[in-house]
Amino acid sequence: MGTTAKLDSAHVELSPGTDAVLPLQIRNTGDVVEAYQIEVLGAPAAWTTVEPAVIEGLYPGTTQTVAVHFSPPRSSAVPAGLLDFGVRVVPVEHADEAVVPEGVVEVLPFLETTAELVPRTSHGRGSAKHQVALDNRGNVPVQVALVAADDTGALTHSVRPQLLVVAPGHAEFADVRVKPVRRLWRGADVTMPFTVTVAAENTTPVLLDGAHVQTATIPKWFLKALLALLALLALLAIAWFTLLKPTIESAAKSSVQDEVAQAQKAAQDAQKSVADAATAAGGAKDAATDAAAAANDADKAVDDIGEMTTGLLPPAENITPTVKRLAAAPAPGATAKAEFAVPDKATFRITDLMLNNPQGDFGRLTVSAGDDQLFVLALENFRDTDYHFQTPLTVKGGTTLVVTVACRTPGAPLGQDPAPTRCDDALVVGGQLATPNKASKKAATTAATPSAE
Repeated sequence: MGTTAKLDSAHVELSPGTDAVLPLQIRNTGDVVEAYQIEVLGAPAAWTTVEPAVIEGLYPGTTQTVAVHFSPPRSSAVPAGLLDFGVRVVPVEHADEAVVPEGVVEVLPFLETTAELVPRTSHGRGSAKHQVALDNRGNVPVQVALVAADDTGALTHSVRPQLLVVAPGHAEFADVRVKPVRRLWRGADVTMPFTVTVAAENTTPVLLDGAHVQTATIPKWFLKALLALLALLALLAIAWFTLLKPTIESAAKSSVQDEVAQAQKAAQDAQKSVADAATAAGGAKDAATDAAAAANDADKAVDDIGEMTTGLLPPAENITPTVKRLAAAPAPGATAKAEFAVPDKATFRITDLMLNNPQGDFGRLTVSAGDDQLFVLALENFRDTDYHFQTPLTVKGGTTLVVTVACRTPGAPLGQDPAPTRCDDALVVGGQLATPNKASKKAATTAATPSAE
């Protein structure tokens, strides 16, 4: 072989964003002048150069040194650890006699993690949700711990998850939920600051500042709207007493005078008719006696008919007041159902619904009848709430009323130790269960059938 190549060192250690130079000695051991092409092989080739990359001519028995420059970028795309490489030296005249000295580049780890709270400020009467975005721009995985706090104790905090492992070149998110301890009924908005401490391993913890602006339960425009309504009612009252009422009284007085004149004329006509009626009174008296007797007979006949028909047609339905409690207690991340099957040929008319979330669980509650969804509610939006219907919700016979609870996180009631490990939610449904009255149907059929006589 007419060429030898040797690296001054088979191991190079450097941090991303820095440079390192490794000399490579190339010797022509042949008998002719030789030219060489030099290239780097392996993963480091993307950020490694050789100077010079081409040797135009190397005399027999002489040596030339070239520089291999390593410049790994400070990026998560360059992983930390040992990376093998080779430098291929190809003689132009004898390409089949190429030599490849090998070595190892050790890329040292570096940490570069950024954190951001989104949004910085939230608004609402109750709880609000923020997110912490963690971006690992380093070249090794990083473990991050999150803790939320406020100096005044005006907020409760919930961080999920509290511990995150972020891979190089990736971003992860954690939910931060804050909730005021006391409800603000009315007045100006109250700003409640809080902080989220982001502590990555082997780095200085970072404090993210945030704030929750609590708004009043009774909005500011409510009193203005109430005053405007009272002013409108006062204007309507003034208009009534000053304009409408006198006009109506005048029209009524004129109408009464006309009616009085007509009544006087009618009274005169009536006096004349009295005399004529007195003549016919004698004969009418006898006729009245006969009519009274006939009326008594008719009343008796009506009573007899009523007694005969009473009870012939019973009611068409049997109505049974019904109350059902459908409860479900799934584990976190699981789903549980509770069902009530309406009997065949019956009808369940729902007039009242009561939803119970005594623990303050987080998740979703769905009420469905057969293939129809009646309600889909987030558990965190209520503790106890009820619905009443003037027009009942009708569930036909053979249909199953289903309550489905998807538990995300069980609630943590104050003072309860240990805290619940499962969600516990229920639906109380009330109404009337109507079933057909067979006796009524049979009686109606008999009444509709003509008599053989």
